[in-house]
Amino acid sequence: MINNVHKSIWLFIAGVVWVGVACCAPVQAETPSAEPTNPFYNDHAAAQKGEELFGRNCQQCHNSRGKGGKGPQLVRGSWAPGGANSDAFMYFTIVTGRPGTPMGSFATSLSPDEIWQVITFLREESQRVKAAAAKNKGDEEPW
Repeated sequence: MINNVHKSIWLFIAGVVWVGVACCAPVQAETPSAEPTNPFYNDHAAAQKGEELFGRNCQQCHNSRGKGGKGPQLVRGSWAPGGANSDAFMYFTIVTGRPGTPMGSFATSLSPDEIWQVITFLREESQRVKAAAAKNKGDEEPW
């Protein structure tokens, strides 16, 4: 009888400790610690596929070629290459959406490769926009 009481006490203590550890353990962040990298970086064929996917899935809010509309522009500023938003952040945003905004998740409608292709298109388009702006700025300078 005493042995069963001791066993019950130990099982109770073990259960309390397990629950305490499970409840107090650090929660893993929603974003992975190692940022994923774009497998299609600088792949023109992937960018062309991404352009088609962008037209079907994103253009309604972000306007043609990511110029902005109901949603933000995606080819300049913080969304451009070298801006504050990395490829991994863009990927995470497309997969999860943006709470409190009309931007919903595309996790079930686009495959991971398709999401990377859209990002590749936007990065390529950003470079094109940047080059065009530099050329136009040079054309406006006086002789």
